[in-house]
Amino acid sequence: MEYQYSKILSPSEYRTDGLCDGIEVRKNIAADLEEIGTIQAQEDWSNLVERLEGYKGGLGPMHSFMAVSLPECLPERFEIVCYANEFAFLHDDMTDVVDKQASDAANNDMLDAFHHNQETKTSDCIRSGKRQMQAKILNTMMQLDKDRTMTAMKAWASFLEQGSGRQHDTAFRTLEEYLPYRCKDVGHMFWHALVTFGCALTIPENEFELCEELVLPAVIAASLTNDLFSYEKELEAAQKSGRLDVVNGLWYLMLEHKLTLEEAKVRCRNRIKVEVAKYVQTVQEVRYRVDLSDDTKRYIELMQYSISGNVVWSQQCPRYNKQATYNQRQRLRMTHGDPQYPTIQQLPTNSQVALPCCETRETVEQGKAEGSEASPEPLEVTLGEVISLSDSGPFPMKRSESICACNTADMAFCMPLPLSAVDVILEPFNYISALPSKGVRDMVINALECWLKVPEESGAIIGTVINIMHTSSLMLDDVQDRSPLRRGQPSAHTIFGESQTINSATFQYLEAIAQLRRLNNPKCIDIFIEDVRSIFVGQSHDLLWVWEQICPSVSEYLQMVDGKTGGTFRLLIRLMAAEAGFGVVARLDRLCRLLGRYFQIRDDYQNLVSREYNAQKGMCEDLDEGKYSLPLIHALSHTVKSHQIRGLISQRHIAGGLTVEQKRLMLDLMHEAGSFAYTVEVLYALHSELMTEIERLEEMFGKANHEFRLLLEILKV
Repeated sequence: MEYQYSKILSPSEYRTDGLCDGIEVRKNIAADLEEIGTIQAQEDWSNLVERLEGYKGGLGPMHSFMAVSLPECLPERFEIVCYANEFAFLHDDMTDVVDKQASDAANNDMLDAFHHNQETKTSDCIRSGKRQMQAKILNTMMQLDKDRTMTAMKAWASFLEQGSGRQHDTAFRTLEEYLPYRCKDVGHMFWHALVTFGCALTIPENEFELCEELVLPAVIAASLTNDLFSYEKELEAAQKSGRLDVVNGLWYLMLEHKLTLEEAKVRCRNRIKVEVAKYVQTVQEVRYRVDLSDDTKRYIELMQYSISGNVVWSQQCPRYNKQATYNQRQRLRMTHGDPQYPTIQQLPTNSQVALPCCETRETVEQGKAEGSEASPEPLEVTLGEVISLSDSGPFPMKRSESICACNTADMAFCMPLPLSAVDVILEPFNYISALPSKGVRDMVINALECWLKVPEESGAIIGTVINIMHTSSLMLDDVQDRSPLRRGQPSAHTIFGESQTINSATFQYLEAIAQLRRLNNPKCIDIFIEDVRSIFVGQSHDLLWVWEQICPSVSEYLQMVDGKTGGTFRLLIRLMAAEAGFGVVARLDRLCRLLGRYFQIRDDYQNLVSREYNAQKGMCEDLDEGKYSLPLIHALSHTVKSHQIRGLISQRHIAGGLTVEQKRLMLDLMHEAGSFAYTVEVLYALHSELMTEIERLEEMFGKANHEFRLLLEILKV
């Protein structure tokens, strides 16, 4: 394998004590960038999450962790990868010293940042700060390599779901019981994400399971090496959190075999050597295999340096060695910051994505304090609770009571009866709500919280209202458009019928109003009425054009989008601004308009060209529905074959849809007219305008918004 970004270290430069025999030690040529990324992560954590006292992370006086554990990381990716790894160290230390409930809550908060969930548990300041750091990581990675960042996000989420201290309260009895969990908890999936992104590797899906099996000895060796050197640190953490067991292989060896600590260390070292020997053999064998891709082979070879690098770093790092100290340059950077002591590493200017600064925790706390003035608690009763509390008499009839036992006249006029249960009307709505969602609107809410400082409870209510409205609109859209699929599953009306689906969807508007009454600002009801009216008016034009087969102009189309799609974002932003006490909502109007246009036009485009959309909604569903999307509007005015397009539209109106062959012809005609290229140009222009608008708002609010930038990077076509 060719090595481009690392050099072999001389044995005189490190110690291994025989724990990685057969594996050389390499060091990244951009090692200095690790200090920059690591110290920046520590500064951001101190400013955004909590002050650091006595914290020791990934740096080492001679060899820092990432430089020797990920030696072939591309130099232009090294700083952000090191920042991400330090963030993981910081999160790990936070969860190590708290009880299981608090640890799980912290993990769930991080996981929610990937799933875009509003229902988080820990304090709003900590949650917001960590989320800003995550967004900073992912946004920077996105700018370098979007596809591998998405893969890394999934791997990171898997680690948070399965490892990251989830079973720290489990009483393992033997080392063999403990190791499978430790291999997850040591962060293999997170490390997998850093390695594949940092080294620009792609593991094919059909090779992933085999790859996991092949690297298992390396993961076990790394896990036990971590246990060997971190025992004293983890013993202290267990004592602080009140745990009876130390989640460490040495602890379980002592319990299982009645060993002293030193005897357990000897046995642990021997097991590490066995696993290392296995992996050295695996690396040799994999080089000659023809059933694995080059990237998988390279990944397996690079994983050996996770073993040797971990050993070399652990021998001399302050994290595990109390007598160790940082070198002079590291101390100066920690004290005075990297601007005064900048990196000595030079990268090509077009390859480096500089890490943006995060806003300080004080700013976050100040915003929360300003919006936290005491106010009377609203009556927290949802529509469902109102119905269940309605007067149904002191003796409501049970299902088991026979209706024939009652006198007919009494039953009709006198007997008190309970109201009908709401489960029937909720079922279509609950069905659609349970389908997987990209959570984009939740991401917008999270991003806006960075600026607007909405009280936590109000933010959760607004998130609920927006999700209610969005889900309800999907149900009505599917009925109006006769869509058979929603997110790859049967649409609600194909299961529950059109009438019941419409009833369920419109019922949710009452639930939304009930939720809005819980907000502090009474103007929120008026905002809701105004913007929902705009949404319905916009939808009416869309429906008219389809029914009458009228092709709108681009201006008319954008007016419809501003009402229909932009209305949802306007509702969201105006509600948040009202609850935050932000007086000049007009300053956010352009953001609402640009977001609505970008989302709708992107959706139009993806509906026609995206395989994922075809799988979720059926092939080119907009053509079946007769919708006048931007590509279609452009094609009708930019081709000499417009009569063919109009003929296909008429046939759709007659038949209720188009055949696959008719759709392919329509796509060919749009392609010939340059409509797809035109749409992409429009999307690029809108994306650029959105980024400019974000910069303007960042300057206005005095705070960088990494989450909004990440969202736009994810949605970039």
